[in-house]
Amino acid sequence: MSRRILVGLDHSDEAAAGLRRAVGLAKAHRSQLTVVHVAVPPPAWVGVGLLAMPMVDDVVTTGCELVRRAVEELPDGLCVRWHLISGPDASCGLSRVRCVRRALACAMERGEHDLLVLGTGTRPGRVASGLQRMLGPERVATAPYVPAGEPVVLGNAPSVVATPII
Repeated sequence: MSRRILVGLDHSDEAAAGLRRAVGLAKAHRSQLTVVHVAVPPPAWVGVGLLAMPMVDDVVTTGCELVRRAVEELPDGLCVRWHLISGPDASCGLSRVRCVRRALACAMERGEHDLLVLGTGTRPGRVASGLQRMLGPERVATAPYVPAGEPVVLGNAPSVVATPII
């Protein structure tokens, strides 16, 4: 049973699927849910001088709005916290994937979270699979996103048509 669940959120449908799974787990286990967005700043070469500051501010502002809206739409009765990871904690080089992975791993440790939930495509992507290797598969849960109406094949089972989970 997880007492503290961390869920990563970005602007994708996959992340929304991860949030739905995390909410279900938090309700079932009466866990504290923390929604986090990693605002990776654009590389320094994208903007020069004063042009770079508005770009960083845009990343942080849109990230805060995304998380605020998602938290407002969550069902009542959940213990929910949220925060944005930005600045030095969200940048560790040229690879955006590496920055997100590192920021989420640090958030897991700092917040003493038991479980990290990430939405993925049909298979875990580079962020989720890297975190599963780093933190252990028992601490990282994935929620595959399948668009409504798409066939889903589970092993040798016949195809099932996916319907959206609300």
